[in-house]
Amino acid sequence: MRVTTLTVLLAVCIPVGLLSAKDQKEKIFDQRKELQQIQEEVEQGQKRLDSLKREETGVQKNVSEYDQKIVSNRKVIQRLNKKLNAIKKDIGAATEQLTQSRDDYQQTRRRFLAGVHRFYLVAHSPTAATSEAPNQEVELNRRVVYLTALADFEAGHVAAASAYLNESIEQLDDFSGEKSRVAGLKKKKETATALDKSRKERQQKKLQALRRRKTEEADHLLMLQQAAEEMEGIIARLEQQRQPPPGQTLPPSVFASMKGQLPPPVRGKIIETFGSKVHPITHLKSFSPGVTIKAAAGRKVTAVGAGTVAYVGDLRGYGKFVILDHGDRYYSTYAGLDRVAVTVGRYVHAGDQVAVAASEGRVKFELREGRQPLDPVKWIRFDAL
Repeated sequence: MRVTTLTVLLAVCIPVGLLSAKDQKEKIFDQRKELQQIQEEVEQGQKRLDSLKREETGVQKNVSEYDQKIVSNRKVIQRLNKKLNAIKKDIGAATEQLTQSRDDYQQTRRRFLAGVHRFYLVAHSPTAATSEAPNQEVELNRRVVYLTALADFEAGHVAAASAYLNESIEQLDDFSGEKSRVAGLKKKKETATALDKSRKERQQKKLQALRRRKTEEADHLLMLQQAAEEMEGIIARLEQQRQPPPGQTLPPSVFASMKGQLPPPVRGKIIETFGSKVHPITHLKSFSPGVTIKAAAGRKVTAVGAGTVAYVGDLRGYGKFVILDHGDRYYSTYAGLDRVAVTVGRYVHAGDQVAVAASEGRVKFELREGRQPLDPVKWIRFDAL
């Protein structure tokens, strides 16, 4: 059971002097039991805090490792970028070389074809076929031999130009393949870097949530320790006041007979119920000793039953706060208030105004039998909200 500041406050508000000796013994036993529970929860809270600290250290280590991976990947990407730039320059040079090779090949081929064409014309010339002069025939043979040699020479140039062209094409293909390979490596590193950054961001969010939980756990632990100190003081006072003044008896109360028939404290909608629950963000378990009603700001908050104002003030986590003593150890509490309309010691009837809802419009309402919280839904006619 999680002990709240309200529990400690109610213990102080209960009129010890009006209790019987038996009730006081039971009360001291309950106080000691509650103190033991507080001390156990302090120990559990310290363990949770230590666990959160260890988890925080682990997450910080993960963030640091992702940072190192990201820095390493960025260095690799820089090297790959330099290599890509160098390959692009080589591809540019290879492209120019290929263009030049193609031009040389075309020119050489044209010269070769022109020589072949001249050889064909000479070899098939009508003059060559009908000439009977020896000198002309010799000259013709000399021209055929020359053109044949020239054609063979140009054919060698064509073969060399073709080989050079093929070599330029292969070189360009090699550079293009290397470019694709390096670009693929770069893309993989960029993808890995993006994934590491995403994982790092998730770890950082987890670290922030852990730190929030650690702060909340530390605050809760401090509150428990303070509650334990206050409870020890209450037990000491109860030990000194075990016997009520002679002749005094506890006045009868009709509050218990009104169970299920009490009017609601304010018109609105219940947004937080009574009982145990788990925080959606921190996942810490907690116990709500009452209900929270969402009402319009400034709406009237009224007493659910007749009684005496036992406390008016401010409490951490409750804001402006009022406690009504309904007799026979029954109490009702009202928090989240503004413009309180009652003072300590004043007697109020059911339906009398206690205060108005604060600007947030979140009125916290609790019922207690002594320090024991009661489920308001079982006592209040919430169908009248």
